[in-house]
Amino acid sequence: MGLKTQSKLVIFLSDDWGTCRIRSKQDQQDLNSKGLKISNRFDQYDALETNKDLELLFDVLTQHKDKNGIHPVITAVTNVANPDFDRIQESDFEYYNYKTVDHCYRDTPDSDRVLGLVQQGIDQRIFIPQSHGREHLQWGWWINELRVSSSPARKYFDNGYFFVRSDDCEFSYSQRGLGAAFDVYHASDIENHKYTIKSALDIFEDLYGYRSTIFTPPAMVYHPALESAMVEGGVEWLDVGRFLKIPQVGGGKRFQLNYLGRKIRSGLKILVRNAVFEPNMSLHSDGLDSCLAQIEQAFKAKQPAIISNHRAAFTGRIDPKNRGKGLQALDELLGRILKTWPDVSFISAQEVSTLSHK
Repeated sequence: MGLKTQSKLVIFLSDDWGTCRIRSKQDQQDLNSKGLKISNRFDQYDALETNKDLELLFDVLTQHKDKNGIHPVITAVTNVANPDFDRIQESDFEYYNYKTVDHCYRDTPDSDRVLGLVQQGIDQRIFIPQSHGREHLQWGWWINELRVSSSPARKYFDNGYFFVRSDDCEFSYSQRGLGAAFDVYHASDIENHKYTIKSALDIFEDLYGYRSTIFTPPAMVYHPALESAMVEGGVEWLDVGRFLKIPQVGGGKRFQLNYLGRKIRSGLKILVRNAVFEPNMSLHSDGLDSCLAQIEQAFKAKQPAIISNHRAAFTGRIDPKNRGKGLQALDELLGRILKTWPDVSFISAQEVSTLSHK
């Protein structure tokens, strides 16, 4: 059932490019002193990508080639905007405003050449963005939180932080925190999200020169009523979990079992990841052995190995050692893939459309 292939294909899907998580090491320390628990790898390591992050990542990718002379390609699941903290504060927290990621790169130290490097990656076919929505934020709920002057959201605001967790929220509708951009509770959330998806896909085309055919909802959370906006915007593939929890208006959730290539009522096809490469998930392991075992299982099932990853594996703004560990692990992973399966082919995620459906 689903898409099958006799070829050994490897796809890397890497999330969160373009989003601002932690602005700097100093901001991280300030947030910690304000009560933010730095208990996950994203708050520990993740930050807007730097020029050096991309340069070093590209160096690793271009050191490897498959049987056809093709380099590994990162399908970069990308947010195209972040909150405009200055304009939000100028409105006395009444109105939400965002700025597109080209301005974020320009305004952030050591990131001024990132957009040009991304274009270089596209031209070399080693780094190809696809849509992760506009911002990695349920912005309507965040504004509600910011209007409460004593809220943790307001406390973290001065340090440019918006990934507020559910236990730090003043309102009870969020069970996943505010990073799940397309989470819903009220019917009005759906209309806001449709508008956001349209603007996300339009901005994406303005920045990168092509329409995104893949859409990955942040945190893989969305409501099916949003699929029409994706289809109208040119999306063909929806990247979500195998066991998908779908939020419901008024609270609660229902479950959906997915498989690769499943066509849903809206006409979208489902993309499901089946391997994980997250070298900073554990202090004691780089995750290589488990990733290789998952790749082997995918090949046995005659499916492409679709490897889930996050930008946080390769970022060095907060801790350069994190970037070093991630790139060393990636280099070793690629070498072991090519040694174990010499007939492997590296493809981008959008190329799954060339596979047959059985």
